[in-house]
Amino acid sequence: MPDITITLTDDEMRALAYVAADPVEWVANFTKVRAAAAMQEIYEMEVSRMMADPNITTMPTSREAVIRNANIRSAAERMAEFLAKPPIVDTLPPPV
Repeated sequence: MPDITITLTDDEMRALAYVAADPVEWVANFTKVRAAAAMQEIYEMEVSRMMADPNITTMPTSREAVIRNANIRSAAERMAEFLAKPPIVDTLPPPV
């Protein structure tokens, strides 16, 4: 299981303590809640994909297995693809 370590300046920690009773617990909770939301999104996307695919005859029996087996690209990979081929095409006429 990966560990994530962050380093804050004293001023950043003081500011975070201003908005959170326990900054370390707040950061851990925020991270877990965001990961849970992403897992739900992946699960729903993957179940929809599998149900729409007539070639798929069985599905994993647990939510965790669906998420673990999903063929997903990271946000960094999706961003790199977007930047390599942005969907917006320059359709403005050349300047006169």
